[in-house]
Amino acid sequence: MNEINQDFWENRYSENDTGWDIGSISTPLKAYIDQLNDKFIKILIPGCGNSYEAEYLFKNGFKKVFVADYAFQPLANFKKRIPEFPQEQLLNKDFFSIDDQFDLIL
Repeated sequence: MNEINQDFWENRYSENDTGWDIGSISTPLKAYIDQLNDKFIKILIPGCGNSYEAEYLFKNGFKKVFVADYAFQPLANFKKRIPEFPQEQLLNKDFFSIDDQFDLIL
């Protein structure tokens, strides 16, 4: 059995072995986000993957969105799609090591 570590996740993305990735924001998360009124809340998306949720949030005026992933590749994919997304809000780390507070975690 493979050890689940950073290399494991990098390999999943490099081999396009991401069956959970539907290529867009999921309908339930979109519906949840659409009912949020405060665009100034601080949001973390841990294990963000290609983070279509963060893209949707950011394009809809939420500017305090932070995405974290153990693997670098999905963060690079996200930055390529949304180059204006703040670099300091892309966290290439284990989200359990983040020492910060958030209003919402998706």
